[in-house]
Amino acid sequence: MKEKKIYHSNSRIYIGIDPGKSGGLCVIEDEFIKAYACPDNAQDMALLFAMAISVNETKTVIPYIEKVWARPHDAKGSIWKFAENYGMWFGIAGAYEVDLNTVSSQRWMKYFEVPKLEKTKRKRYLRDKASAMYPSLKKITLKTADAILIATYAKETDNNS
Repeated sequence: MKEKKIYHSNSRIYIGIDPGKSGGLCVIEDEFIKAYACPDNAQDMALLFAMAISVNETKTVIPYIEKVWARPHDAKGSIWKFAENYGMWFGIAGAYEVDLNTVSSQRWMKYFEVPKLEKTKRKRYLRDKASAMYPSLKKITLKTADAILIATYAKETDNNS
C-alpha cells in the first residue's frame, strides 16, 4: 500500500476519490468525516486536495481513487470527461508528492456487499448505505456517496490503523 508518511504521527487521514465529474472526495480522520462534490475546475480540485491532506506535514495520508477505464458502450464524450478528471486527480496528488492507491469499483463494492443492481438503483443504494453508516453526516448525495465508501474502505482495510 502506498502512503505518504510525514514525520511521525499516529494520526492517519483516509481519502476516497470518486473521479467522475459527478463524483466527489471524502476525508476521514479519526472521528472527523467530510465529503465534497467534485469541483468544476482543476484549481478548485487542487485546493480541495490540499485541504484534504492537511498540508501541515504531521500526518500519514492514505488516499484511494476508484480505478476507472473505458467500456465499449460508453459515449466517447463522457469517456473523455471522465479520463480528464481521473488524470487531474493523479496530477494534483503528484504535485503534493502523494501516491494515489487505486481500487476497482468491484473490489470496494464487494467489501460492502453491494448487490447487483442497475446503475440508478445501485447509486441510490450506495447513498443510502453511506447515510446509514454516517447518520451525523448531513447531505450525503449521489455525488459524494461513492467517495465516502471508498474512504471508509481505505480506513477499514488499513493494516496499520
